[in-house]
Order: sequence, then C-alpha cells, then structure tokens
Amino acid sequence: MTGSRLFALLGWPVEHSLSPAIHGAAFRELGIDASYVLLPVREEELNGVLPAVARAGGGNITVPHKESAARLVDRPADDVRRTGACNCFWAEGDEVAGDNTDVGGFRAAVEAWQEARLPGSRILLLGAGGAARAVVAACRDAGAESVEIWNRTTRRARDLVRSSGDATAGSGTALSVLESRWDAVGSYDLVVNATSLGLEPDDPLPLDLTDVEAAAVFDLVYGRDGTPWTRHAGGLGLPARDGLEMLVRQAGLSLRRWLDVEPPIGPMLDAARSAAGRGEG
Repeated sequence: MTGSRLFALLGWPVEHSLSPAIHGAAFRELGIDASYVLLPVREEELNGVLPAVARAGGGNITVPHKESAARLVDRPADDVRRTGACNCFWAEGDEVAGDNTDVGGFRAAVEAWQEARLPGSRILLLGAGGAARAVVAACRDAGAESVEIWNRTTRRARDLVRSSGDATAGSGTALSVLESRWDAVGSYDLVVNATSLGLEPDDPLPLDLTDVEAAAVFDLVYGRDGTPWTRHAGGLGLPARDGLEMLVRQAGLSLRRWLDVEPPIGPMLDAARSAAGRGEG
C-alpha cells in the first residue's frame, strides 16, 4: 500500500485512549506517512467497519469488542484462538487477519521490570475476562509455575481454566480457581489485577494487599499517578506498576504486524507518559 495509511482504534467508548499519541510518536520516529484515529463503534457496526479499516491500514480493538472481533477475523493468529480475543487487525489480500498483542505486551512489560519475573513464578490473577486470558497465555508461554485465579463469578474463572487447558504452549503451568479471595494463601511472586476495578475513581480496590503475601504487584489499569491499587501497594512497600508500559508494548507489537518494523519503544513510552500527564520518563 502506498501513500498515507490510516489506522484506528475501534471500541465503545474510545475517547480516553492514549493510542493516538503512542502511535503518532512511532510514525514520526520511523518517518511513516500514517495517522491513528479513535473510532467509536457499536457492536452491530463492527462487522462492517472492521474490513474497511483493515483495507485502509489496520487497527486495534478495545473493550467491549475484543471477543466479537475474534469471531469476525478471517485469519486469527494462534493467540486469538488461545484467548478468544482479538485486539489487533490488518488486511491480508481480501481477508482480515487478527492477533492478540496483549499476550506479548504483558510478557514484555514484566520482562522489562527488574522487580518481577514470570519464569518459575507463583502468580495470583484477579479477573477472568479477556485481559485475564491474555495474562494466562503469557504466563504459560514464559513458564510460570502456577496461576491461581480469583474472580467474583467463579464459573467464569472455571471457564477460563477449561479453555486455557486446551492450549499446548506452556502446558507445565498449573492453573487453578480460588473459590474465595480468602483462599489465596502463601506467598506470590506477582499479583496481577486484570479486572476493570480502578477505571472509576470510586471503585473499590481489587484486593487488599494486606490479605496476601506478595513480592510485586501489576495493575493492567493505568492512570496519571498510577492507580489507587498501585498506590496502595506502594504504601505497603511493595514494588508496583500499572498497565501503561503494557499498553505501549502491545502497541509496538501491533506496529510489527501492520508494517513489519521494529517499534521505537522509547519514544512511544515517552509519548504515553506525556499524554497520561506524567511527563517524559
């Protein structure tokens, strides 16, 4: 494809997203004639919009459409099949291809963090939605020892374990469901929040960290000064990170899918921090 390319984030809502700033920084750094826009799309519109945007360049999918997109793409990558969610798409000939870059984005964000690790680790995962499925896949790929899942709806957590058990990669990772958060006992190398708690200012904490023994805390939610949960962790002296770097890392993987380029992670991180009101790191 020659000339200016158009990429878009499809979701409902999307106005809060930092993705235009992140991808804009990447396009400038790489000298690529492209733009990235926010496109609010309702569920019933997705089937028509997805192929049109794919032909223009490609894009990303955010809540609440990731699972629907996984069913709509013609060529789902392995991580789409494993998680049942698609957050990245592009055109291959007349067909729409899709991937789940949240899997690699989470793994890369943890690997870039000195205070945390995935190989051989014991992980407590909060949540059982699409984001949690990506975390489970990443933990299995990295060779985590175990992932214990707590979700307010136990049935959904069991469904996650059941569907994840079909995957072949990282099959040595033990997956289990906690019937109650009080069943989280012992010490964890990493506690991960993959719920939406923290998006709204009056949300309760995903978990009171005084109830568990944790070495590090990772919140997939992000905010200007971290999140209430990462600040709660910091008050207890625990190393904690929010989801900003994961957002950037998955964006970098999306760039690779669309354009076959090496993503400029440094400038992308600086742009994300600036757009989030943190200033450049």
